[in-house]
Amino acid sequence: MTEAPPLHFRKMNGLGNDFVVFDGRTSSVVMDESKARAIADRATGIGCDQLIVLEKSPRADVRMRIWNNEGFEVESCGNATRCIADMLFDEMHKTRATIDTKGGFLIAEKGGDKLVTVDMGAPRFAWQDIPLSEKFHDTRYIELYVGPMDAPLLHSPSVVNVGNPHCIFWVKDLDVVDLAKVGPMLEHHP
Repeated sequence: MTEAPPLHFRKMNGLGNDFVVFDGRTSSVVMDESKARAIADRATGIGCDQLIVLEKSPRADVRMRIWNNEGFEVESCGNATRCIADMLFDEMHKTRATIDTKGGFLIAEKGGDKLVTVDMGAPRFAWQDIPLSEKFHDTRYIELYVGPMDAPLLHSPSVVNVGNPHCIFWVKDLDVVDLAKVGPMLEHHP
């Protein structure tokens, strides 16, 4: 029985999101839902918000594939793109990088030491593009309650897709919101 060769990776962080990055440009990296979940698991794996696999691209500086910590491949992520772009700037000695993602091409530019901007394209507001499980005519305000209906912890968010879905609750004081409690409730909302 032969042992599988080790997978070398980088751990990167962008604005609090952490990523495990595998460079598949020089050797093949095969990723699937169960492997992505296992690697992302903070208790038994490496632990991360998202897992990135870089591949060669004939149309861009790199192809970037992204899996969330639940094992699903997503279109793109701004923070991950900025991390990968910064790495590419160092490798290529350039100040601009093109990154091919499932959601399309992204252009990143160096704005200074460790400062990277990314054009994520136009945000998508149509309910089916986010996607939501039910139809909403106006996603700037949807009827959603997190917690008990008679005393919701949060309610009436805006939703948008900027490469992956975002749900935005407008609050006056973030310190009174228990994000550790609300986050999982929202992630598993039907």
